[in-house]
Amino acid sequence: MDIATIIGLIFGLFLVFFGMSEPGTFTPPDTFFNLRGLAIVLGGTFAATLVNYPLKSFIGMLKVSLQAFFNGGTFDHLKVIDELAQYSDEARKKGLPSLENLLDGMDNHYLQMGLENAILEKDPKKLENFLDNELNSMIDRHSNGQEIFYNMGSYAPAFGLLGTVMGLILMMTRQAATSTVDSYAAGAQDSMSALLQGMGIALVTTFYGVLLANLLFIPIAGKLKTRSDAEVHFLNIIKAGILSIHSKEHPLIMREKLLTFVDKDTRKAARQTTT
Repeated sequence: MDIATIIGLIFGLFLVFFGMSEPGTFTPPDTFFNLRGLAIVLGGTFAATLVNYPLKSFIGMLKVSLQAFFNGGTFDHLKVIDELAQYSDEARKKGLPSLENLLDGMDNHYLQMGLENAILEKDPKKLENFLDNELNSMIDRHSNGQEIFYNMGSYAPAFGLLGTVMGLILMMTRQAATSTVDSYAAGAQDSMSALLQGMGIALVTTFYGVLLANLLFIPIAGKLKTRSDAEVHFLNIIKAGILSIHSKEHPLIMREKLLTFVDKDTRKAARQTTT
């Protein structure tokens, strides 16, 4: 589980409930709970998403959303740098084809595929283009998932406003139909109370739209982008290592080059362990 995501959602909902609660209590008024309003916002958001994207992308979005709540895997930069240095040393001693025996034991698909092509491809430019294409393809897939959630974050407030407008229209229409000049003069206070109560109910859909957009959809898109950026950074280390192995650089030189991808403290600690 991603603890930061869970803590953020719980803390955000706590603050919202605290703001909605009556003074001295932690019990929000029933006015804030409206299934019709929630159905308009959620249903409208999902409907607009289906109109905008193919069904396959919509279903994929539901699967991608789980990555915001579960750790998609940690990226141990020093570990992969050490592994690449070992592969470089192996390739320099026994040649690139000797790495073929190690491919099946590799967990990272990009590393496995990249080294496999490094063994087969003689032209370093073609190898680099292949690695770039694979990396860019992954970035595009991740961007599509992020885009869906960003768009949902814009749909939700719009449908919340739509629900509010619908509620106001119905409220005004009913008020006009049931109120005459004489009855209004006789019960102006009751009529105004009913009007304000109806307006509060109508505004609930806008509340739902803003809440879902800013506490769920847009933050999920941001979390997915953060995860994607971290993975891209990790794969760039692997890409640089594969190209170094292919060009038969010395493992120590390659290791120093790859350490430039990590922060200074991690780099310093890594150099101390090797001395």
